[in-house]
Formats: sequence, C-alpha cells, structure tokens
Amino acid sequence: MTNAMQKLGVKGRSQAVIELLRMGELEL
Repeated sequence: MTNAMQKLGVKGRSQAVIELLRMGELEL
C-alpha cells in the first residue's frame, strides 16, 4: 500500500480507499 493509506490509518481502510481515489493515487 501507499504511504498515503498508512497515514490515513488501517482502521479507516474503506474510507482511505475513497480518499485515494479522490486524490487519484489509486488506479483501478
């Protein structure tokens, strides 16, 4: 996983994915 996801926290994993999608760091 990216550093951004680690910063957002593991407990908010699903919300972190949404944030990553918003920032465009995560490509599906």
